[in-house]
Amino acid sequence: MTLSAAHEGNFALGSLRTTASHTIGVSHLVELLRVVPADAPHERYRGAVVEENVLGRPTHTGRQRSFRHLRELYFLDPTRPEFAAMRRLWDIGPEARPLLAGILAFTRDGILRASFPAIHQAPVGSIVTSRDLTEAVTTVYGADLSEETLGKTGRNTGACWTQTGHLVGRTKKVRQAVEPFPAAVAFAAFLGYLSGNRGVSVLDTPWAALLDLPPGTGLNALRKAHTHGLIDLLVAGNVVDLSFPLFDGTRG
Repeated sequence: MTLSAAHEGNFALGSLRTTASHTIGVSHLVELLRVVPADAPHERYRGAVVEENVLGRPTHTGRQRSFRHLRELYFLDPTRPEFAAMRRLWDIGPEARPLLAGILAFTRDGILRASFPAIHQAPVGSIVTSRDLTEAVTTVYGADLSEETLGKTGRNTGACWTQTGHLVGRTKKVRQAVEPFPAAVAFAAFLGYLSGNRGVSVLDTPWAALLDLPPGTGLNALRKAHTHGLIDLLVAGNVVDLSFPLFDGTRG
């Protein structure tokens, strides 16, 4: 499935460029969701970051900036089905939190998506450099971003993919395969469903590629998510039917 094809249906990829200047801030998201209750409204997230300074920013301007970046990447709005679904899975599968965050940030941020081929095509155990990531971003955004900004995208996206678990290391970043935790599979499948895909093809999406599922294992991954009670799955011959009762009420 191409990136443009994901605009079909009720879900669209975002065109933000937040990671041109910042990372996806997984540790900040973890801290924020630790403090703010799962059923809290959008305003509570802003209050926690800007007024209560739960992220420990030294200035009010810094607090506002941190909130803006997190809001851009994750919505922080329970009326958005993407965020509401991630929020429900957050405490169910804590081991999957970096992937849950990465999947949602990936759907929101064009720079992060543009860098992904450098990750996706890198063999496990190989070194992925900032230059590799910059070149991938340049392929998409070379005419729109300055050389200085493009250079920052390599460093920032490298940090992002380290946060999600696709890379490991500080100075030399090595590609590693992430574990497709059931919560992450359920989230990617739900986003695929929102984008208009059905059956096993809910995992035939750009963001599902972040799961590092070996070819032909999508159905088994969905079965495992079903076993964990995260999705409903019915397989009858060649017919595969999925539903998402866990997320009832998240689609407006």
